[in-house]
Amino acid sequence: MGSGELAVAESGGASLPSVGADAMKRRVTYFYEPSIGDYYYGQGHPMKPHRIRMAHNLIVHYSLHRRMQINLPFAAAPEDICRFHSDDYVEFLSSVSPEIVKDNSHPHNRLLKRFNVGDDCPVFDGLFPFCQASAGGSIGCAARLNRGDADIAINWAGGLHHAKKAGASGFCYVNDIVLGILELLKAHRVLFFIFSVYTLLNVFFFFVFFVIVLFI
Repeated sequence: MGSGELAVAESGGASLPSVGADAMKRRVTYFYEPSIGDYYYGQGHPMKPHRIRMAHNLIVHYSLHRRMQINLPFAAAPEDICRFHSDDYVEFLSSVSPEIVKDNSHPHNRLLKRFNVGDDCPVFDGLFPFCQASAGGSIGCAARLNRGDADIAINWAGGLHHAKKAGASGFCYVNDIVLGILELLKAHRVLFFIFSVYTLLNVFFFFVFFVIVLFI
């Protein structure tokens, strides 16, 4: 499935009342992969994807899902991810596994240090499908905004801004923010707000020569 194709999982009113003077309703789209909470970085690791499932359960129990359209993210293809990341890094992510890491003779083990995969960014079961869902959600959000199908688009499994072009960093493997911005730039200029105590240097440096992305 390409970046422009989206699978609808559930829909309700799909709009929120505006707080602005125009009294317009805002069409909200929300991407959620039901299996996202099954991924596990390992015992004691602070990154816990099951929190995304907890957030989704709160959304449903507070009936917020009735005011938005819920979509399944497509699994971002390697070529989608390679719009930012290097081919060799994406090939590594798509083929590495915990079993390979345990095999000291496997050639992939020589690449762990090169791609900064290890303690903070461990290899876990389903690593690449996790990255594909995260990236697919953010690309899907951007695609719906570009087509005018939504006014607000949400992907709680995204925001993995530390990932580098050719390496993992800070619990992040694929930089869905860069991929989402690249999709948005097909139709829009982009104003990027950061609500984080950490800087998004890997996002900033990629777009430093783009006058159409403003960082705040």
